[in-house]
Amino acid sequence: YPHHPYTTKARTLIASLTMDRPGSRALEFAAADLDGTPCAFSDLRQGKIVFLDLWASWCGPCRRHSKEMIPVYEAYKDKGFGVVAVARERGNTQAMQAAMAADGYPWPSLVDLDDRYGVWERLGAGNAGGKTWLIDRDGTILLVNPTAEEVRKVLADKLK
Repeated sequence: YPHHPYTTKARTLIASLTMDRPGSRALEFAAADLDGTPCAFSDLRQGKIVFLDLWASWCGPCRRHSKEMIPVYEAYKDKGFGVVAVARERGNTQAMQAAMAADGYPWPSLVDLDDRYGVWERLGAGNAGGKTWLIDRDGTILLVNPTAEEVRKVLADKLK
């Protein structure tokens, strides 16, 4: 039954499993910026090593982890490192924007408002409290759910 909804869900789940394996290729996705314009992940990477951060205003652990990345970002942003953040929000982006201001994120964030793009499901985060990856310039997954220190070590080696 190739057109059955469960078949589609199974394909998405199977594809998302590659996101948990360092050495695999990161999946392509799109999400909207705060103006509602869709943005493709591949366009945002633009040859950088990227920390992909799925977070939400309502997720305390996500926000703590994101804040821990700020010094790493500041140290390496001019050397070929970037952050692509995607918030999962409901209804509107007011809580997201307030969280970004309160936490002091120096990078912009995309939003998957009301799961319109299905980013979390597509990337294997489901209903988890966020998920992160470090992705190399060529789209290869280097680390899954890394600490800020683990990211710093990889960047110190790769962005000399």
